[in-house]
Amino acid sequence: MEAPDALKMQFRQGKMLTEKQVEESCHHFSLEILGKNQYFLEAGRRCSRIGFLEKGILCTFVMDREGHEIVKYFVEPGQFFTDIESYEKDRPARLNIIALTEARILYITRSQKHQLQQKIPQSNYVFKSFAAEALNRMIQSQHFLHMGTAVDQYKHFIEHHPELAQNVPLKYIASYLGITQSSLSRIRNQWL
Repeated sequence: MEAPDALKMQFRQGKMLTEKQVEESCHHFSLEILGKNQYFLEAGRRCSRIGFLEKGILCTFVMDREGHEIVKYFVEPGQFFTDIESYEKDRPARLNIIALTEARILYITRSQKHQLQQKIPQSNYVFKSFAAEALNRMIQSQHFLHMGTAVDQYKHFIEHHPELAQNVPLKYIASYLGITQSSLSRIRNQWL
């Protein structure tokens, strides 16, 4: 499988790998295509893969005690994702990762990553930089959720994530913003 340019660009960013090492790293990834509402990971299962979203939109969520979905974050094309605690500690996942649209995912399993690190030791630093970048992105994307009113938060969301605002069902956006779907509908009707 020829690796997509977006994945190669991610490996080139840190300038820690030669072009041959970038190619070798990308060859350790496999392709999975998910249909809408199909899971990449379900809570309770052990996560043994790190994904890279080439195309589509993913949603990560947990279930609260009443059985409601609580959206943690969305994954957009060009981003790495996993349930890091489950992956690193080999524990059952708490996160669900579901495709909200058809999705093309390149993933590497724990064993493939280990093989890669045996061949190219500096790839370990590259994966750590991916994890740090993903964590920073999550922190930054959630920062606005603690500022202003629900209207302000929704405005910020649609200004900074127009693709998500157009393609993600309202129930997921409402959960992400921490409001009810009916409140979000009211905000949209008043503001739009």
